[in-house]
Amino acid sequence: MHTGNRGSKCRWMCGFLATISLTAAAKGPLHEDHIAHVLHTGDLTPAETAFPTRDYATGNWGGVRDEWKEKGFEFIPTYTSEPAANIDGGEKNGSTYIQNIDFDFKLDLDKLISLPRTTFLLKVSQRSGDSLSAEKIAPSEGGNQFTVQEAFGPTQNVRLINAQFGTTFLDERLDIAYGRIVANDDFLRSPLYCYFVNNAFCGSPQSVFLQNPFAFSAYPTAAWGTRARYNTESGNWTFQAAVYDADPNLTDGDPSNIGNNDHGTDLSFGDNGATWVGEVQYHVNRGSTTALSGVYKIGGFYMDGDYQDIGKTDNSTVDGNSMIWLLADQALYREAPGSNRGLAAFGAVIISLEDKVNTLDNYFAAGLLYTGWFDARPKDVTGLGISAGWFSDEIDKARKSQGKEDKDYEGVIELNHKFEFARGISIAPNIQYIIKPAGVDDIDDAVVVGFRLNMQM
Repeated sequence: MHTGNRGSKCRWMCGFLATISLTAAAKGPLHEDHIAHVLHTGDLTPAETAFPTRDYATGNWGGVRDEWKEKGFEFIPTYTSEPAANIDGGEKNGSTYIQNIDFDFKLDLDKLISLPRTTFLLKVSQRSGDSLSAEKIAPSEGGNQFTVQEAFGPTQNVRLINAQFGTTFLDERLDIAYGRIVANDDFLRSPLYCYFVNNAFCGSPQSVFLQNPFAFSAYPTAAWGTRARYNTESGNWTFQAAVYDADPNLTDGDPSNIGNNDHGTDLSFGDNGATWVGEVQYHVNRGSTTALSGVYKIGGFYMDGDYQDIGKTDNSTVDGNSMIWLLADQALYREAPGSNRGLAAFGAVIISLEDKVNTLDNYFAAGLLYTGWFDARPKDVTGLGISAGWFSDEIDKARKSQGKEDKDYEGVIELNHKFEFARGISIAPNIQYIIKPAGVDDIDDAVVVGFRLNMQM
C-alpha cells in the first residue's frame, strides 16, 4: 500500500542503506508507498544526468528533465502491476491482475519562488483490477486478511494522495511536513518491507490499519496533518511526532458510512477526532559504508474518535483506540567493505491496546533479504518473509451471534526474487503460502504464485 517522496529523496539515502542496511540519512524521510526505487546505488560514478536510462525508462527526455529540475520541478511517473494466481487451496483456483500508476509532481519552492528550504509534493494514483484474495482465496469471508497483492485497494480509481509541503531547519536535522500527508509515509517504515508483495509486509505491518472508520492513513489515502522529525547531531537518535485528521474518508465516525471521498479530492476536515502518533528511533553505524548498520524503533498511536465495537453487530462504537509497536532492521553481513551486497534482517511486533476496535490484537513479522546473491546479478534482491496476525476475541463474540466459525490467526510465508534491469525496470516473481486464510479452519491453506513488474518512467 507504497511511497511518498520516492524518487528524488533516494539521494538522502546512503550507499549500503539504499539496498540493505536500513537507515535513512538525516536529511529526510524514507518513502516507499507501494514500491520504492532504492536500488541502483552500486555505481558510485556521478551520473551526467539526474535521470539516467539505467534508472528511468524514458531517460532525460533530451535534457528537458534536467532543465526542469534545475528550475525546481520534477515529474516522475511509476507503473506497477501484480498479476497473481491461486494454484492450490483457498476456495477457488484462478488468477487476477491489478495495476497502479503513480504520478509524483515535486516542486522546489526555494528555486521557484524563493521560499527557503521548502518543497511541495503532489501525488496522484490510478488503480484498477481485481483482488485475488477477495475473488479466489477467501471470497466467503470477503478475502483473506493479508491480501496477496499489496497494490490493491482501498479504491480502484484515480485518487489524489499527497498535497504536502516540507520545510527543514537546523541544517536539515529538523524536518516538518504539513498539508495532506500520509501517516504511513513516515511511521512504521522500513526500506525492506516493499521487497515483498503481500500486504502483511508492504508498505507497513497491516494490523495498524484495521479500525473502522479507517483513521491511520496509508497510500493512497492522505489526511490533513503535520509531522515533525528531529535527528540529533550525532545521528544516533531520531524523534518524530505527528497529528492527523482521523476521518480522511469523511465518515463522521459512523462505522456504517463508507464515506464520500473516493477520489481524495474533497479537502474538508473530517468529524471524528485526531490520530496522534509518536516514534523514537535508535541508529547503529548510521550511514557507514563498512560497518553493519541498523535501526531500532518504538512507537505508537492514540485516536480520540469513535470506532466500531467489533464484538457487536449493530455498529456500536467505542471511544478511542491505541496500538504500540517495536521494529528492528539490521544488516547482518556485507560481502566487502563499501559493497552493497550482503544480508539484512527485519522484525516487527505490534500490540493492540484496544481489542474492541482492532481486528488483530497481536501481530509479528520477520524477514531476511540478500542483495547480490549471484555475481552476475549484483543488484538483485532475494527475500524470505514470515508474518502472522491473531484475531481479537471480540470478533468471535459477534460471529457466534451470527452462527459463524471463530477466527484464530492467519499466517503468510513469502519467497521472492527481484530482478533489476536497466531503464528502471524490475520484475519480482514470488510464491506465497497463506496459512488459515481469514483465520478460519473451513478454508484450506492457499498457494499463490505471481510477480510484480515495476517501471519508473
